[in-house]
Amino acid sequence: MDKQSSLLEEMNSFQVNKTVNSDSIALLVFGACENHGDHMPFGSDFIFPLELAKRISIKIRNLIILPPIPYGVSLHHKKFFMTINLEPNTLVNLIENIFSSLIDNGIKKILIINGHDGNIAPIEIASRNTKDKFPKVTIACLESWWTLVGELSSNLFEVWNGMGHGGEAETSAMLYVRPDLVTIKRAPADTIPNLPEHVRIYWNIDELTKTGATGASKKATTKKGKVIIQILEDLLVSFIENMEKTEWKYGIHLKSH
Repeated sequence: MDKQSSLLEEMNSFQVNKTVNSDSIALLVFGACENHGDHMPFGSDFIFPLELAKRISIKIRNLIILPPIPYGVSLHHKKFFMTINLEPNTLVNLIENIFSSLIDNGIKKILIINGHDGNIAPIEIASRNTKDKFPKVTIACLESWWTLVGELSSNLFEVWNGMGHGGEAETSAMLYVRPDLVTIKRAPADTIPNLPEHVRIYWNIDELTKTGATGASKKATTKKGKVIIQILEDLLVSFIENMEKTEWKYGIHLKSH
């Protein structure tokens, strides 16, 4: 099928009926709409994951990319102007509704690329609720790519393993996929929050930064962004290919495969 037709919103009913079936993999992107500093766009959390999804669709057949959800749970960003926030229960219900629609249409393989930390808990709750109702459905999620790339490539970043809100990793990723939306000269000075290492604090972003960004944004480069997206593309393509080999079975279900 045409590569563009992997985007559901660009497909007509003829294309959908011809290409979508019980073997299809539904790929969902969840992001946010919030301040990422003066140098980064408000839609960073879904713009980059969507570009990643498009790259994956070139290599994986039967992959259907649903329209990205551009809003997330951003309660902890509300102090910054024009944050668009969904209440946690709203997002849980929204995700469960999407899951139910997919399942009603015979889809049992669901992969999520999440681009925003506030969505992690709602995605898990919705996924577990859905899994309880529909145990034969497989739901997988790349929860936080911005921490994963630092773990997988320890020499790539200069500061804080690349982490941060609009930090070294996020800014590098956006520099690579949408350089027209990044104004690196406006990136703030390094802001590394003083937080404990092993115990999580549920902070508000205005407790960590005055700009809306944390991390080392100025250390971002297009070259780092290229490495980031390649790491994630390779990881997800490998994951899907391995899951396809077992018909998306795992655990003890593999014994009967």
